[in-house]
Amino acid sequence: MRSVIAYTLAFLGILSLEAVAQHGHHGHEKKALKSEEIHADHSLYHLDSEFIDHRNEPLKLSNFKGEPVIVVLFYGNCTQVCPILIQDTWRLFSSLDESTQTKTKVLAVSFDTENDTPETLKEYAEYEQLDLPEWYFITGKHTDIKMLATMLGVKYQQTGDGHFAHSNLVTVLDTEGKIAKRVEGLNQPMNKAATVIEAMLKNL
Repeated sequence: MRSVIAYTLAFLGILSLEAVAQHGHHGHEKKALKSEEIHADHSLYHLDSEFIDHRNEPLKLSNFKGEPVIVVLFYGNCTQVCPILIQDTWRLFSSLDESTQTKTKVLAVSFDTENDTPETLKEYAEYEQLDLPEWYFITGKHTDIKMLATMLGVKYQQTGDGHFAHSNLVTVLDTEGKIAKRVEGLNQPMNKAATVIEAMLKNL
């Protein structure tokens, strides 16, 4: 109960972020918001919200309990930053050996709940050649996505032109849904995050 209250308070706090200045069509993609501090001892699996993936299948985060999970937040209409962020996530996933890949899930969660429908995300996954069994492109209710972002320490804010300023963050969850590693920024080394995942599976 204490964890749920803490998440709710954090959620209310993130809603009061100062409005991001208006930018040009491409300017929004140059504005990165620094991530928030998080409670690494809190499991994301306390969030009981139901999401939907690009296969039009409902899911809850707790479905992935017992497996390492890589989480990245993005939106489909982002043409410069988010493709790099998704590619960074792919670099981490593809750096794992084949047996580790099959035991690791990737959740690419869109915070553009208005435009990124399951059908749109399906097209996005296919375009990026990432419609893979271990990958889930996810949408859901705005409040549920915002809560998930808060728990991950990801900030995002609409810029008023249909785009978003946002944190650039790739997160690794352990088998209990706790944050085990975060990599912030674009084109960052992923070797330490990969080591965390590999060590996690060795200890199972």
